Amino acid sequence: MEFPELKTKRLALRALRENDLTLICDHLNNFEVTRMLSVVPYPYTKADGEWWLSNCANTPLTQEVNWAIEFEHRIVGVISIHISEEGVPLIGYWLAKPFWGKGFMSEATAEVVRYCFEVLDSERITCGAFDENHGSLRVQEKNGFQRTGLRRDKCRARGNEAVTLIETELTRPLWEAMRAVVV
Repeated sequence: MEFPELKTKRLALRALRENDLTLICDHLNNFEVTRMLSVVPYPYTKADGEWWLSNCANTPLTQEVNWAIEFEHRIVGVISIHISEEGVPLIGYWLAKPFWGKGFMSEATAEVVRYCFEVLDSERITCGAFDENHGSLRVQEKNGFQRTGLRRDKCRARGNEAVTLIETELTRPLWEAMRAVVV
């Protein structure tokens, strides 16, 4: 399977590269970013980034796809899908703080949602965010995700502190209905 490069009006969603390492480490060494992620450590070291890039390169695209979000030829974040054993994509993402509030993650998420429904033929997609991550929850809401539940999760950057995660889901019928209204 060839890597699925995606494009939006302002962004390129492309495969991660070794030369992304420095910017990834710089972006993830901001506690305001990592404190909203479950498994990312803080501080984020070069070794952490090397391990993650290697893991991404060695994980089959049928299980996981990790896109670099590129704006003006610079990586500004990452958006991923992890495919469950049942074939349901789980979207996860992070965006560097200087790019918050510009609609980049909503735009990238909309394109990944389209990919999941149109290319992967998914019937539903899951997502979620910590309850205090209002920006991320807004991205999901703008893309049609509905809240489905709450659960406790751990945040590695906060020393495995237990936090509340709001689980969300977008179904194909809801996505198709939203698209029909826009078109």
